[in-house]
Amino acid sequence: IKMLVLSLTGQCNFACRYCYAAEHERSMMSPETALAAVKLAADGGERFVIQFSGGEPLLNFDCLKAVVDYVHQEKPPAVLQLQTNGSLLTDKIAKYLYKNKVAIGVSLDGRPAVNDKLRLKKNGYGATGEILKGIEVLRRNNIACGVTCVVTSENVDTLEGIVDFAYFLGNIRKIGFDILRGQGRGRNLQPPTPAAMQQAMQRVFARCDELAKLTGMRIAIAQQERAQLLCKDCSLTFGHCYAMNGEAAFVDAKGDIYACSSLVGNADFYLGNVYNGLEPALVEKTKQVIAESMDFCRQCGDFKLCGGGCFARWYGFEDKSAYGAECSMKREAIKRIQK
Repeated sequence: IKMLVLSLTGQCNFACRYCYAAEHERSMMSPETALAAVKLAADGGERFVIQFSGGEPLLNFDCLKAVVDYVHQEKPPAVLQLQTNGSLLTDKIAKYLYKNKVAIGVSLDGRPAVNDKLRLKKNGYGATGEILKGIEVLRRNNIACGVTCVVTSENVDTLEGIVDFAYFLGNIRKIGFDILRGQGRGRNLQPPTPAAMQQAMQRVFARCDELAKLTGMRIAIAQQERAQLLCKDCSLTFGHCYAMNGEAAFVDAKGDIYACSSLVGNADFYLGNVYNGLEPALVEKTKQVIAESMDFCRQCGDFKLCGGGCFARWYGFEDKSAYGAECSMKREAIKRIQK
């Protein structure tokens, strides 16, 4: 296991319109379950990532703290990451995360007017205010973070606005784009078209260059960094994510393990349980299903620097055409490193 994603809870204090986790288990993960998962991953002896996810993981901060404290006491070769909506961050929590080297990613989909149409509170109002309070907590504690932006047909035409916003906020160091997946509430929205995505990424990179010259600071784009990493790696494998090679484990609140966060609850992608371990036959079967389904990626000239597409995105929309936008996004990133 190289990527261990712990879904600390399926509960969330937001109701984002595209949330793929909307159908996840609503219970809270116990510290015992979380630590069993960490020990299972650590048994491999290799460096791995622990990502706290949800729902909103900070709703179960006690469980997160149990894992972080364990990692710093027992020192397994783990890197810690948190993906949060930011609304529950306090000075105390922020300082704890920083002290314990937990990298923080906050979800934000554009400037306020755009974000408020996609990321909603449970009362139906936009959530930008709550997100910005969390980012401000980080800023005043001198903590940098990354931003993940989910791209749909509704925000693709203003995508460069997230770059402006990131520079304005001052403590954003990286922006990653995640094209809509067709699980959960994501089925109700549409992904961007390939042409719209291509044009959006061109505007994003142009804005990054423009603002880097003006400010002397460059905010990284995750897709470009990934292409650079794959260029150095030189292995012709599916490098989009660890799930593509059977190296990821997504653990739900009950301790059940799935191949990917977008495939939770789907028996076809069940891999085992943290208490009984991964079932090798299921891991191999899932790896084969994903590899065979995505074999068309291998025929592409950009495969080496792209790492292949996201199986969950293709599976969720049950249509390879949903792939076009992802291909456009990655091709623009590849062009950047080939200049």
